[in-house]
Amino acid sequence: MPVDVLAFGPHPDDAEIGCGGLLRKMKNAGYRTGIIDVTSGDMGWGTPELRAEEGRQAAEILGLDVRECMDLGDCRVEDTFENRCKAAALIRKHRPSLIFAPYYNLPIGRGLGHNDHYKTGQILANAFNLAHLKKAPIEGEVFQAKAIYFYFVPPGERPTFIVDISDVVEPWLQSIDVHTTQFYHPDRPRPAHLPKPREAFESYARFWGWQIGATHGQAFLSNTPLKVNDPMSLVKDVIPRP
Repeated sequence: MPVDVLAFGPHPDDAEIGCGGLLRKMKNAGYRTGIIDVTSGDMGWGTPELRAEEGRQAAEILGLDVRECMDLGDCRVEDTFENRCKAAALIRKHRPSLIFAPYYNLPIGRGLGHNDHYKTGQILANAFNLAHLKKAPIEGEVFQAKAIYFYFVPPGERPTFIVDISDVVEPWLQSIDVHTTQFYHPDRPRPAHLPKPREAFESYARFWGWQIGATHGQAFLSNTPLKVNDPMSLVKDVIPRP
């Protein structure tokens, strides 16, 4: 059965961080949702088996209908034609209306600019197109998703839209918390003066939420214009600032 919303994450916790609130919100609205992990996170803390179990727990919290792993190799993800075809095959298989992936123009380096993050965005931006080409050497019936949007909006970049996730903050944070190997590993102590991972992620959500008059939000980029039939729908839920 097709899913409505399909998010691709470079590692087993990334889609949760970048758009987990949106996924839970969409599930609550009656849509089918899923995550494709591009790697098993085998270079991170913990074993691939432990990380897969954490991903399973997160999927349960978010109410996902689908979770799969492409296993392209942690720290070894490359935007090749072969990998584009593999991603396009999954798009054809699950036939989502909306696709989410990390932004493909992140500053290179540790954190947001991890190789796998921006390379995943590049792969999906290209696979989005490949999936509908009849002559492409890809398994499955041709399919064109309606849109692809990007998460992990870098500092200084203005998002195209922000989704209010105020009503799903707790399950969103819980879906991140279950990735204990990455955020609460005993061999990776966190300096006491730094915020706990949950606090850090929530602060980002509060920052984005404040900009739309909500307590929490998640930000996304579109590389194409968004069609609007009724401009009044854009301000229907806006609370005027004092």
